[in-house]
Amino acid sequence: MTTTTDPSYVDPALINPRAVRLVNAFKDFLARMRDEEGLTFHDFSVVADLLQRAQQNTGAPLSMVFGPLYSEVFLDDGDGYTPAAGVDAFTVIYGTPHIGNPGTLPMRPDEPGTPLFVSGRVLDGHGKPIEGAKLEIFHAADNGNYAGLYDDGVPKYNLRGHQFTDAEGRYAFTTITPSSYADPHLTAVEGVAEACAALGRSLYRPAHIHYEVHHPDLVTPWAGEIYFKGDPVIPVDFVGGTKAPLSLQADTVLHEDPEDIAAAGLQGPYRTTEFDFILKTRTSPDTIAPKGTPA
Repeated sequence: MTTTTDPSYVDPALINPRAVRLVNAFKDFLARMRDEEGLTFHDFSVVADLLQRAQQNTGAPLSMVFGPLYSEVFLDDGDGYTPAAGVDAFTVIYGTPHIGNPGTLPMRPDEPGTPLFVSGRVLDGHGKPIEGAKLEIFHAADNGNYAGLYDDGVPKYNLRGHQFTDAEGRYAFTTITPSSYADPHLTAVEGVAEACAALGRSLYRPAHIHYEVHHPDLVTPWAGEIYFKGDPVIPVDFVGGTKAPLSLQADTVLHEDPEDIAAAGLQGPYRTTEFDFILKTRTSPDTIAPKGTPA
């Protein structure tokens, strides 16, 4: 690296043209917001202060705390494939137990919630099964907490596990039905409730299950969240009402018939849901449906 005592010297080799363009574009955007929407430095400071306090209270990376402002922007349209979140989930923890296929996510003996049987397939752009795909699976407990993030006495890998698809691309596991939730560490921050109300949003996130799908044939690993049709929280999602398009919503069926319950080896009602991932491999077509068409 070249060093110099000249304070006006900038090493040309260290200049990143893309970084320069992005910063200039961001400044141009702020200038337009100032001129067209009346953005003031005070507005900017109030938002930055709220997000900083939220970060301090939750321990989440600051980039994740900003999520309600931008996460919808990075959700790709999929080009007919299952859309990916485009935003890393700070709630993920790796090194989870292998649960087999079919399997059961690790849970406490008295885990609250309605049992949920989840199944589906991982397919490529030609509709062919992807065998041996690794699915990292996790979701919040019935009270909205993710295991392993806080010192709350819950086992680190509670409701977390991974499995591999079979020769037909199938996956299957048992868990408990996720619930919509509001992070108590976040909602306790002064000003968060008022900010949500001002944006016409709920303090809650809709129920969902997180997945990551890994396989050598995939162009990129898939990461995102699968939601449930009919969840009334989806349109007012804390992080934005378009975060869960129909192509990321699975049907669920409630089973209350005593014979069904007995056949499942349970003592009470349970739910079932299916969702097929359609993911782009190195041999898949670039597009399998017109833009905007649900996968």
